[in-house]
Amino acid sequence: MLSRAISRADAPRWVLDAGCGNGMLSYAAWRKGNRVIGITIKEREVRGCREFYNHFLGIPDSELSFQLLDIMEVRRLERNFNEIICCEVLEHILDDAACLRALHDVLLAGGTLHVTTPNADHPDNRNAALVPDGGGGHVRQGYTVESLSALLAGCGFRVVACRGLGGKWRQSCNRRILARLARRRCGAAVLWFVAGLALAGLDRGEPPTPYIIYVRAVRDRDA
Repeated sequence: MLSRAISRADAPRWVLDAGCGNGMLSYAAWRKGNRVIGITIKEREVRGCREFYNHFLGIPDSELSFQLLDIMEVRRLERNFNEIICCEVLEHILDDAACLRALHDVLLAGGTLHVTTPNADHPDNRNAALVPDGGGGHVRQGYTVESLSALLAGCGFRVVACRGLGGKWRQSCNRRILARLARRRCGAAVLWFVAGLALAGLDRGEPPTPYIIYVRAVRDRDA
């Protein structure tokens, strides 16, 4: 769903994928005609993305690049962006407001921020183990629509749309994937991933208690 929300470029536009992970959303934004920079604090993610997207697929680094950079230091890119993707990131960051203010500073006026986070009201998230000192894990169970909207508003963003993602079929498969990965049963995890793709269509409409919250916001004022 998030890849569909990214705008198609009719003229040169820049997109930042803040916390790019495997680069899937960076690539989706590039395919829509955007120039994209993906950043992450994990060297293996930068290396893997460069090897696959730039070397294997042959996409020029000038159009799709991946850099080792903390979101808090995003101003070092010395570039402003038309859109920013921040997918499954805020729940890992102790000072989430500082993170959003940093993204606000590099988003053009009227630009769009796409955010996804775990829904704190979902039982799987509510009961999840936390890593209080950060350490790469979740420092909070997630957010509600209300708490995330309030956080964004306090950092200079105006929420224009929100939606719940991930119904019972998707999450049932996700639990089985995680359980098998924890036991290093990668082959079985792949099978459940494929099953999840096939069963995703059964989660029609917005689930009553979504696993993920998606919010689209625009830069509304100075933070």
